[in-house]
Amino acid sequence: MKQALKKIIPFNTGVKIRGAYQKLLRIAHYGNKYYCPFCDNTFRKMLTGGENHPVIHEKRIIGAGRRKNMVCPRCFSTDRDRLIYLYLKQKTTFLTSQGRVLHIAPEGSLKHLLEKQDNLDYRTGDKFEEGYTGYYYDRDVMQMDVTDIPEKANTFDLVICNHVLEHIPDDKKALREIHRVIKRGGQAILQVPVSLTATKTDEVPLSSDEERKARYGQFDHVRLYAADYKHRLEEAGFIVEVHDPETIDRDTEISRYAVNPLESVYVAKKE
Repeated sequence: MKQALKKIIPFNTGVKIRGAYQKLLRIAHYGNKYYCPFCDNTFRKMLTGGENHPVIHEKRIIGAGRRKNMVCPRCFSTDRDRLIYLYLKQKTTFLTSQGRVLHIAPEGSLKHLLEKQDNLDYRTGDKFEEGYTGYYYDRDVMQMDVTDIPEKANTFDLVICNHVLEHIPDDKKALREIHRVIKRGGQAILQVPVSLTATKTDEVPLSSDEERKARYGQFDHVRLYAADYKHRLEEAGFIVEVHDPETIDRDTEISRYAVNPLESVYVAKKE
């Protein structure tokens, strides 16, 4: 239904309709329990979001699944967007100091925040798929293949790649490219869905959407990462830090931002 409407409704009209709908949602969910740092609004509850497949529960896949209080009613930021914001705010100076940032497959709310930062040279890129262009990704996002990034080596202080690698058939090549374009001393935030019960990443090639949903938890995922994900990043040349939400912020912002307390932040640094 959504894809059909996108083909019928002009882009600018669609943006206005969605904006009006979000304003109504803000009013309907107004309260003080949760806070969204992107749109600076508070809510009594947030929207439920995500997919619900048996494998997500069976293998305890963190960063996937249908979750309560996941989506901001006003700006549609997700819990994983707010988790990255919390990490940037509490553990880095990127929101205040000079830096060059590459944001791969940029989330709308996080992109809107970072591109307004006068201290940042902020760039975005994504390999577009049907149904995402124009609404999910702004039209000013350049087309880019993460396995062949069109940038010079040692260019960026920070790369954000949030839940992208699980879609990339050759993720090892993508990781080498990300490592190449990061400056020495720079870092990448490399989030993926991770199974808490599996020890080894599952990446058997599958031919159908239904098979991928049943085995990996989403129709367009090509693997399911496991406890060996950190080692996978290290093989690409990174020094890896894993930050749990409670180590990022020990006050009330974890619950107030409605982030998933089980989703760790994988930070890959280049010596």
